[in-house]
Amino acid sequence: MYFIKEHGIKKFIEQQKKRIKLLETMIEKFDDGRSRSFFCKAAIFHDVTALADSVAKATKIIKTDKIKQSDMKSKANILKTIINDIPLAE
Repeated sequence: MYFIKEHGIKKFIEQQKKRIKLLETMIEKFDDGRSRSFFCKAAIFHDVTALADSVAKATKIIKTDKIKQSDMKSKANILKTIINDIPLAE
């Protein structure tokens, strides 16, 4: 409610759409079958920009370290570690 009061409903809806897209990406590309709940909570409680940066950083690490796209457990652990290091959104 505070966000809507400060920024308006239009900005809130835009932000929520970004959260949904990020959550879809996290589940599609990083879910190892055990991380969905973690990613859902992250999408709710973390800043959208920080989440997007985390996904980009994890993607870069996966590419640099040549982790197989099928190695979902490693990919999930990389993203969860990065997300755990960002502060919660207010």
